[in-house]
Amino acid sequence: MLRTPRANIARGMHLLLSGFAVRFNGIRDEHGHVFQGRYNAKCMPVGMAAGRLFDYINLNRVRKGLLTVDQLAYCQLSGVWGLCHPHARGELRQGEGLVCFIGYPDNSQGWENYKIHLKKVSGEDPDADIFDSDWEHERILEARELKTNPKGRAVASGLTEEEVTQLEQQHSEETFERLLLAAGRTPQMVEKEHGLVPWKLELAAQMFRTTTVTEAWVVRRLNAGSVGHFTKVLRNGVRPQ
Repeated sequence: MLRTPRANIARGMHLLLSGFAVRFNGIRDEHGHVFQGRYNAKCMPVGMAAGRLFDYINLNRVRKGLLTVDQLAYCQLSGVWGLCHPHARGELRQGEGLVCFIGYPDNSQGWENYKIHLKKVSGEDPDADIFDSDWEHERILEARELKTNPKGRAVASGLTEEEVTQLEQQHSEETFERLLLAAGRTPQMVEKEHGLVPWKLELAAQMFRTTTVTEAWVVRRLNAGSVGHFTKVLRNGVRPQ
């Protein structure tokens, strides 16, 4: 469950999983897919309470029959374990989710109350059929609203999705110009310097960290050759000469 300021989770996961697969196959001299299914990101419907998704994720192992709710706190792969071990959370924010989405304090009493809460949710919806049905219902309602208003529903900022997209594009252009200037380059210099060189790779990495641009966008703006070669270099971590 992630909240991202920019819609680039899918691209990041694609680079991570495909990069791992390339190296894995190279080491083992194998071919084909390493992971069974493709990664995909689902946007939570606006009408769906975030707390229910928080519960759904934490109950995955229980509903698969792998663990009981009580065992979640002892499994390091469980979000509940991270919740009960604040020192091990790192960048994860389970405690904030517990407070904001569920309403329990982020302390030992709150963690115990949450486990009781999970037992109740698991008992009432053991196979997540109710959750899935409500998710689909809210998704349909949201799709109908978007159909009625083609420009998109207003988001928390009060802007429509179309306006947010325009702001994203503007942000990408401004960021590119700023990074290009910081690298001591001009658009004219980029046009004359064809191919992928170290400074272009560094600039591309910064663009991916701060914007939603695609590989094709970066390759075109940096005059960096083919998208295929650029993606291969990026995945393998090879430093161009």
